[in-house]
Amino acid sequence: MKKYIFSRRMILAAGIACLLLPLNSCDKELEVTPYSYFTTANFFSIPEEANMATLGVYESMSSLDSYGYNIPLIFDADTDISQLSGLGSDEWRVIAHYQGISQTGIFYTVWSKLYEGIDRANVVIERIPQMEFYTNGTPSQKMQLNRYIGEAKFLRGFYYSELVRLWGDVPFKTKSSQSGDNLKGGLVDRYEIYTQIIKDMQEAAAVLPEQTPADERISKWAAKSMLARVALFAGGYSLNADGTMKRPANYKEYYQLAQQQINDVMAQNPYKLNPSYSKVFKNQCQHVLEPTENIFQVAFYNPAGTRENASWIGYFNGPLTATGLYPNSIGRCLVPKPFYTTFKDGDQRRDFSIATYSINNVGNKLPLLTARQDEAWTAAKWSREYQTNATLERSYTHINWVVMRYSDLLLMRAEIENELNEGPNAIAYDAINQVRRRGFGADISGSGIAVDLKTKGTGYANAANVVIQITGGGGTDASAAVVTLASGSIGTIATLRSGDGYTAVPTVTITTTDGKGTGATATARLLTKPTVSQINLPTGLSKADFLKALQQERAWELSGEGMRRADLIRWGILADKINETGAAVKLIRSNYFYPSITNFVSGKHELYPFPQNETDVNRAITRQNPKY
Repeated sequence: MKKYIFSRRMILAAGIACLLLPLNSCDKELEVTPYSYFTTANFFSIPEEANMATLGVYESMSSLDSYGYNIPLIFDADTDISQLSGLGSDEWRVIAHYQGISQTGIFYTVWSKLYEGIDRANVVIERIPQMEFYTNGTPSQKMQLNRYIGEAKFLRGFYYSELVRLWGDVPFKTKSSQSGDNLKGGLVDRYEIYTQIIKDMQEAAAVLPEQTPADERISKWAAKSMLARVALFAGGYSLNADGTMKRPANYKEYYQLAQQQINDVMAQNPYKLNPSYSKVFKNQCQHVLEPTENIFQVAFYNPAGTRENASWIGYFNGPLTATGLYPNSIGRCLVPKPFYTTFKDGDQRRDFSIATYSINNVGNKLPLLTARQDEAWTAAKWSREYQTNATLERSYTHINWVVMRYSDLLLMRAEIENELNEGPNAIAYDAINQVRRRGFGADISGSGIAVDLKTKGTGYANAANVVIQITGGGGTDASAAVVTLASGSIGTIATLRSGDGYTAVPTVTITTTDGKGTGATATARLLTKPTVSQINLPTGLSKADFLKALQQERAWELSGEGMRRADLIRWGILADKINETGAAVKLIRSNYFYPSITNFVSGKHELYPFPQNETDVNRAITRQNPKY
């Protein structure tokens, strides 16, 4: 089980440390109001205090205001593979549907939280070298203090990379805020900021531990992996102040930097794919740390079961679930049907990633396959059925947000090799095919199943009360449900998830929760498993075709994991994908819910507006992002 960096004791300790550090006030950007008579001048006296202060830098991530909700769930919608539900004035809907304005409060919430983390990092970076233990401590103490500096530098770089990704040019400072400082900094060119981000992450990697972590703290190889991602974003397209989407003239230098970082990681081989795609997310839901699969993750834990240091992962972004056997979830993260249809036969990621059903109070899956129900399909990776469902996780969960998985790194490697070699080489093919083989369950014995209705039975009153149970066969995750009844008989059933690992035909039984109906039977059959040659990408692809395949593979592998919108922007194709999806949903029905096709404005919505709470105070920000 996971070793929380935010245990009950450490939440208290980090919280105390955070109070000693400069924080943003409500009405002044980056302004400092000390919240304690203690100050950093007399706090950094022993290594344990330095550790608490470093945890305070991490703590800015572990919040609904940042990575427990806003950044990964709201800011990743709407795209070609996901969108948030409904229309209305809720800020999360307004932002997702490309209607946010500078006064929209969530923008300022996230902006402030990222700058809070930066300022805390600046304090740690400045104060630790002034400690007596840093100069005269034991070798072990010196090494530990240097690690804390490395963690703070990495996190400062990470927070700035997120600000640049979301807002472009932003205010920039690498000195902690002090009373009397002029904190109203103007916008700094994003590439100047990228230079410092790269420097921070490189210096961090040099002092961070190499060993596999036992908790959520950053390691040397994770820092290098994240630096590779930062380099890809620096070398990608972004919206400039003149309203055009551009990539830097020297973009290949960033790709080369990313290649170097990934090669360093691969040479050490600290990561590997879990053979089971579904197990990756079940482990996350059960708080099982998997540091060989999950490279960098944000820790969430709150022993009080309240908002602080908790997340909405698995509550906001799972199948719609009624209170009963499981706690409820609200199913706000929708999946457009055209994305579902892009998956190939045998790809186990489709039915595990996308819920074509809701879950009722007794845990029965209710198909969403008639009329307009395909507009209510949701993300499924963090379903309540996989969670601990402990009392403290009924409203807020302790599920970590994984910022980067190993499959993401492999797909970045494939993209980089294709770009730098003007086409895919053996390294690129091997990287993407590793991900594909896992997605199709190539390294797991057995295959998925389908369920077929044999006898329709009589006397059934309500399809929602019919339970199709699948047992045995050696596999997991397969499920089926009744779609329609006809005059008391079962009309149609659907296999909702084919599952994986079935080495023998499982037993299928049909029962009811209301005692009505009898005689219906169904049987399962093993699906033919694709061969490795069928799974692998065809050889001989051009550079352009390989990139398109890579872009699609990232959608299948990483759907719902917070990076799709950012990926589409750095490739310069967000507008294209929204238009393609808008056309595709209209072929399903003219009024299919997809508001982005109406609201999205190219040359505007690739960045967010600078929050008005900030610009009202900081007059050094003399312009707004384009078209806001």
